[in-house]
Amino acid sequence: MWIGKQALIVLLILGGITGAIIYPLFFGIAPVPGNMYSLYRLNLTPQDIAAANPKPPSSSTAASSGPVGASVTILAGASTQGAPNYSPDAVTVKKGDSVAVVNKDTVPHTVTNGKDPSDPTTGKLFDTSLMMAGASAKFGTTKLAAGTYPFHCTVHPYMTGSLKVQ
Repeated sequence: MWIGKQALIVLLILGGITGAIIYPLFFGIAPVPGNMYSLYRLNLTPQDIAAANPKPPSSSTAASSGPVGASVTILAGASTQGAPNYSPDAVTVKKGDSVAVVNKDTVPHTVTNGKDPSDPTTGKLFDTSLMMAGASAKFGTTKLAAGTYPFHCTVHPYMTGSLKVQ
């Protein structure tokens, strides 16, 4: 009976020592909101991402020479599903005007035409490409016919809005 109690005490002590060693190791790699560093991925720069994902040439996605007719802001916290994301989420411009986009969130986003990624026209009419935190982009409406075009974020497809061209 005495040996059983000693064995239990030894196991508890060894468990405590193991826990004291392992806890800081796992605490150091646990995800923390706003911390983009990880032992499991490279911290890519915007140049690395652009080099790995070259954008096909398309005159419809290039910035137009027309004036900026509207601005869209990607709001801070937009990557959280259900949070406000684009401001405004319904944009109206005159044909030929440009749309300026600013990403005020802490993660990458896009403004890409189409209801969602499964839409066959996704990215064929306009696309800002991947915009890192704090970045801005501009796209033109010269080649768009009058009408309403849904858009979304390719990274977070639940972020949606619409562009009306007059």
